[in-house]
Amino acid sequence: MEVSDTSTVGSDSGKAFGCLGHVRYSTTGGYWDSSVQPVTVGDGRLRLSLAFNGTIANYRDLLQLAKDLDPGLLRRGVESDTYALALALYSITKELGGDVVEGVKELSKYVAGAYSLAVLTPGPRLVLARDPRGFRPLAYTDLGDTLYAASETAALDVLGLSSWREVEPGAVVSFDGRSLEVTRSPVAIEPSPCIFEYVYFSRPDSYFNGVSIYVARYRMGEALARVAPAEADVVVPVPDSARVAALGYSTASGIPLADGLVVNKYVGRVFISPPGVRGQLSKLKYGVVRETVSRRRVVLVDDSIVRGTTMRSLVSKLRGGGALAVHVRISSPPFRCPCFMGIDVASRRELVAWRAADIDAVRREIGADTLAYNTLEGLTSAVGLPKVCHACFSCRYPFPGLNVENLERMFGW
Repeated sequence: MEVSDTSTVGSDSGKAFGCLGHVRYSTTGGYWDSSVQPVTVGDGRLRLSLAFNGTIANYRDLLQLAKDLDPGLLRRGVESDTYALALALYSITKELGGDVVEGVKELSKYVAGAYSLAVLTPGPRLVLARDPRGFRPLAYTDLGDTLYAASETAALDVLGLSSWREVEPGAVVSFDGRSLEVTRSPVAIEPSPCIFEYVYFSRPDSYFNGVSIYVARYRMGEALARVAPAEADVVVPVPDSARVAALGYSTASGIPLADGLVVNKYVGRVFISPPGVRGQLSKLKYGVVRETVSRRRVVLVDDSIVRGTTMRSLVSKLRGGGALAVHVRISSPPFRCPCFMGIDVASRRELVAWRAADIDAVRREIGADTLAYNTLEGLTSAVGLPKVCHACFSCRYPFPGLNVENLERMFGW
């Protein structure tokens, strides 16, 4: 975790009103300091700090919008989507007479992408909002004179703030230290939250759109056992995100579950690490419990295979630990298309399922004896919502007129 002390937005009296913290990785604009959130823009008359979770596909359009409204705003060489979002919000809010709530609502008309955002102004005011499709989570607890907000419900639970509520898709929550007001974006559209939150991103003790992440992952494992059985002696989860799915697979298949891999907690998530270090981190992250895997046929359950870097290393480690066979089972379908709504996968060239001719080619690349995936129907049924975004699996994006080719061009890949 890195903390950047870049600026302070307090009340007009000079006393601190609130704070924004951010530890999310970068998906546009690189990994350098100028991309670190929160971003603060404006001056004494109107100043705001913004942090958000997501990705803005048309962030260059937002930069142009801000430039058209206020040509003196742009800083040379800074081109992250956070900066574009903050500048566009500032420019729109300024045009609307300084009402940041109305600015956030108006901003939703111009954004193609995903955002769950928090904005702090010297009003004093804290504003929370989710995009109308509700791609990313955002929750809050209102204690009357204090508002706590986080990108996962689990973060509020661990603070003892269990009376949380989720910000609804398209909702705008405004808090001034005395009262809370909830309004809505003028953009009316059916929500399509990101299915990968249920597969991988969210903690299992979190809820997203009222659905328990734990229950969804357990059901994914059960569905996987039905469509992809294996002749094996032990089910081994890839810790930690696949543990619940592996439990569901074990229960449904009758094959005992055991820890065959131990995770190095100091390495962090390889999937969201900078590109140049992923291979080395995947080798350092896991150790093998030989007593679990030696002379046994192993079902290795993971939540997804994205680039193939980690899975190739894991299969090799299990064979080195004495496994007689390694059957890889994945609780989601093949990850075939890049995400432009908040996952750091920008090009099909990164994806092993897109590069490979078929599933058997992926199997050969990772070195497994067998490889099988969950179906898209099994995955969506496990989540149980009427509509979700599954573009990373289906290549069907929820924005009219946008497909993978023009989205890749939009991002310059």
